[in-house]
Amino acid sequence: MVKKIKNLIVGLILILFQNCQSVHKANQHIETPIAIKKLHKDIDFVQRKLFKLHPSLEFYINKKDLKFKFDSLKQSIKNPLKPNEFYFGISRVVASVRQGHTAIQPLYKQFTRSELKYLKKKGAYPLSLFSFSYIDDELIITQNYSKDITIKTGTVIKKIQGITPQYLFAKYKGTDASDGYNQTYYNRAFANKIVNYFKLEKQITDSIQVEFSYKDSLYKKLLTRVALTKGFKKEKTKKSADSIKKRSKNEKEFRRAHEKELEIKKSIFGYDEIKKEFTRQLIYPTTDSSLVVLRIKKFVGGKQSKAYALIFKEIENKKGKTLVLDLRNNGGGSIEEIKNLFTYISPDFVNFVDTLKVTNRTSLATNMFRNVPKGILISLAPIVVPYIIKNLFLIKKSPKGFFYQKSKLTDRLQPKDNNYQGKLYVLIDGGSFSASSVISANLQNINRGIFVGEETGGAFNSTVAGTLPILTLPHSKLKFRVGMMEIGVVKKSTIKGRGVMPQVAITSKKEDYQNNKDAELQWILQTEGKILK
Repeated sequence: MVKKIKNLIVGLILILFQNCQSVHKANQHIETPIAIKKLHKDIDFVQRKLFKLHPSLEFYINKKDLKFKFDSLKQSIKNPLKPNEFYFGISRVVASVRQGHTAIQPLYKQFTRSELKYLKKKGAYPLSLFSFSYIDDELIITQNYSKDITIKTGTVIKKIQGITPQYLFAKYKGTDASDGYNQTYYNRAFANKIVNYFKLEKQITDSIQVEFSYKDSLYKKLLTRVALTKGFKKEKTKKSADSIKKRSKNEKEFRRAHEKELEIKKSIFGYDEIKKEFTRQLIYPTTDSSLVVLRIKKFVGGKQSKAYALIFKEIENKKGKTLVLDLRNNGGGSIEEIKNLFTYISPDFVNFVDTLKVTNRTSLATNMFRNVPKGILISLAPIVVPYIIKNLFLIKKSPKGFFYQKSKLTDRLQPKDNNYQGKLYVLIDGGSFSASSVISANLQNINRGIFVGEETGGAFNSTVAGTLPILTLPHSKLKFRVGMMEIGVVKKSTIKGRGVMPQVAITSKKEDYQNNKDAELQWILQTEGKILK
């Protein structure tokens, strides 16, 4: 028995050692220059995969021009480059395809299991406790989820550890793309990615020095991690004699029941533990329930089918007459989810999605498991092989000569029995991308809803997403995500490469955030003759 325990301990030590070694090797690679010939091979790899897998490569650029960009990148490399130095060149070439899901991703520092455990215990990264907007060349705090209530919304971030947001915006500009030609995406995407950009510039620490500006005052603060996990030692506070009463059995049972109910709600509607927000949430901003806001942060997580059944049952019970669908800064997610949501708010029978275009008969089937280690694939062969064969038979060739996947996604949608028939507003902005743009375009095609905000970051006509394998470049080890399926609406816009346009163009400014004013929602309330609570 003792020998078995010793062997187990030795085995665990070896596993931990291997983990430490692989993490050390990966981090060392980030700082190691790569030979020019090897970088050229990586460029050839990206070009080959892009031309082979992307179904709509020439939608915004022709292959001749794209090939010229790859050749020019090769010629521009005069010295060996570190992986993340190489990233700036190769990412901009891929971004010229103008399909946002297809992108090169930089390498981030990796951590051992013990380091990750330590960071989890210490809590959320300081900058993760805020939401930002990049407006008029200023990085503005739009939501403060930290415990420091002195940092107000509308506050401008001047510097983070001595680095200005303007420097980061200029440095990373062009490394990613919107869908098509719209420009509203870029400021929104930068604000959402600012934490990642900063992590690439500076070593991750438990605290960061930030310089703020609020109205006429300029000040500095040291932001620290905030513990979110159970077991983190909290400061003990002295309690009065009266407060040291034991909770009754009923109180404890009530608390446990409440906690269980909350966990069930989180599992259904989705929940962000850092920001303490539900992914899908009904909000009643006025004194009555006739106007309701359905805010959806993303079409991912939770149990969407059950969530929308409960949401629209509540709207029906409360006799909601005006629904505001808030898709601002919703980066997308599941097509199945937006189809389901659409059947609750559209009175029409609609073909929601056009034919799902792919490059060839085998591209999806042979690439969907590309990220799975070979050892695991071999062990799962009895399951994987039939799945691949089934998907091969789903790929058909159209009379026009292109390949497509036969899917229920293209079936005609039928409205739900308790379909919402009242007035509809849709809030959109440059952060409304992918699935958010698809549902918005479908609603606009049937004249369902008044659209308020700014042009969506995702294109009106289509997006290339679906299966998104993440490939690894052979030498730099940069990650390459490539869209393999064109997903678009049936009724196309005549304006190529633009997003869903609002009928009422409004965007919140710095002063609006300083006054805790939601300019877009405020316009709707005024139009409807409603007053905020």
